[in-house]
Amino acid sequence: MGYLGFLTRIGATITGRRRPASIIKLFQQADQYRRSGRFEEAAELVAQGLRLNPNNISGHLVAAHLHVALRRVEPAKVEFQRVLSLDPNHPRALLGLARIAMEEGDFTACTESLDRALHLFPDFPEAKALQDVVTGYAVPPPSPLQRQVPIGVSPRGDAFQAPVGSRQLILIQTDGTPVFSQPGDGGKEELAAHVAQVFRITSAVFARCGLGAFRRGIVDGASETTFLRGGAGLILSLTFPHDVEIGFGLHQTDRLWTSSLQELGLQPSG
Repeated sequence: MGYLGFLTRIGATITGRRRPASIIKLFQQADQYRRSGRFEEAAELVAQGLRLNPNNISGHLVAAHLHVALRRVEPAKVEFQRVLSLDPNHPRALLGLARIAMEEGDFTACTESLDRALHLFPDFPEAKALQDVVTGYAVPPPSPLQRQVPIGVSPRGDAFQAPVGSRQLILIQTDGTPVFSQPGDGGKEELAAHVAQVFRITSAVFARCGLGAFRRGIVDGASETTFLRGGAGLILSLTFPHDVEIGFGLHQTDRLWTSSLQELGLQPSG
């Protein structure tokens, strides 16, 4: 390429004639990195793209989803709102805000975002599915077994010892009442409320899909993996670093589940 051709390419880039295609590819690559868990690389590409084009809707949407994956709720809200400031009818931004609102327990805001999305896009399947979950969301009524759980009485520490390498262990009732937690008591009410909410949302999804009662689950987070067991009016949550061996995590969760039920005088179920 000659000198004149080089200047032509530079001029085209500066004037923006080549920018749209390159920006689109950049954000597509960033989203691929996000989906594969390469969050730092995704963030670098998003930052680079938004420096070149600060009002790019795709860039802000990828940034929002990246914040969600990293559990950065407030920055995710800001990015979704930025998308809506650029396109007030953007369905993915409305859905993103609805999901955050549901996780925060703000079902009024969640329903408003979903209603708006479905009014604009009646055939939006993900919004329909989330609306069904929100509609069916409810705190499960206490079961007879749940009423037998002695409030304020914990399993003995030696019978309910968190395995080496785990980060957090908590046993709660389905209404969010903590029964036992390790390590310590700091923040256990907030954690218990979060675990109960995850359990109720998951139970609503299971019910919608006709899968019966929720018994076991794995939450694969950005930096940690959480194993859940539910039944007999109780929920057990055991969290490890992200690279934990799944079989080991399941075994330890089942061991603690059985020990806790026996210690509380309940029969193991499921």
